[in-house]
Parts: sequence; structure tokens; C-alpha cells
Amino acid sequence: MSVDMNDNRPSPTDTPRMAQWLGMGGWIPFWFPVALSVQAWLSDRSAAAEEALFTIYAALILSFLGGVRWGQAVALPGPRLNRTLFLSVGGCLIGLLAAFIHWLGYPMMAWALLALALLGHARWDRDAVKRGDLPDWFGRLRTTLTLGAIVSALAMMLVYNLARS
Repeated sequence: MSVDMNDNRPSPTDTPRMAQWLGMGGWIPFWFPVALSVQAWLSDRSAAAEEALFTIYAALILSFLGGVRWGQAVALPGPRLNRTLFLSVGGCLIGLLAAFIHWLGYPMMAWALLALALLGHARWDRDAVKRGDLPDWFGRLRTTLTLGAIVSALAMMLVYNLARS
């Protein structure tokens, strides 16, 4: 009896370990500014830099997600290609708008916009999984990562409000 050495390969529906590690590692830049903002609040100092860092990182993630979808779109047929390419730049533009809103002095509005954009992007990705444009594991991973990002935005809003009360 021979042993097939390929039996240990993950199935196409399993999330690649590297994607899990990198994705979960991507939570650190969301949560680090939150933790530093708590520390700033407790030590009675401004958390303006930490708050800006949060906004910038969330905007970068939206841009990254758009790049993922741009790359995925090259395999799509005509009208779906054009639609996906068009929509894939939206996250970057929303991130830029959020950074501008934050810069104008409305970080809570910026964080709410970023959270909604991340949620919308995750929904778009899940729909692409259902159509078979993206692998199943990607949709599951995106749901988990988006949940962590949105909860961190809510935490940032909470700390922001506590520090100003």
C-alpha cells in the first residue's frame, strides 16, 4: 500500500495559512492606535496622532481591497470587467474623502464613513464569492477581518467620546 504525499494539501475551500496570518496581522494597525488612544486618554494627553493614524490605515486598507478586486477583475468578461474596475477605485476615493473629513476636524464622521465603506466592500466581496468570482475562503476571511476592523472603529469612537467627556 502506498501513501499519497498530496493528501495533506488543503482543499480549495480552506483559507491559506499565510492569508490568515497576514489578515490577522492586519488588525494590529487598526487596534494599536485604539490602545494608544486609551493610553493618551488615561495620561491626559492628546491622541490626535493616533486618531489620524487610524484614519490613514483604514483608508489604505480600502485602497488595498480595491487593488485586490482590480487584480481579480482582469479575468472577468466585458461588462463585469468594466464595472469591477470602476468600483474598485471607489474605496480609495472614499478613504481619501475620510482623511479629508478627519483633517477638517470631524474624525468621528471619518471613522463612520470608513466603517461603512469597509462593510460595503465586504458585502461586495461576499457577492463575488457567491458568483464564483472569488474563492469561498476569501469571503469567510473578509467577513472576519471586516468585523475586526469595524469593531476597532467603534472602539476608536468610544475612546474619542470618553476622552472628550
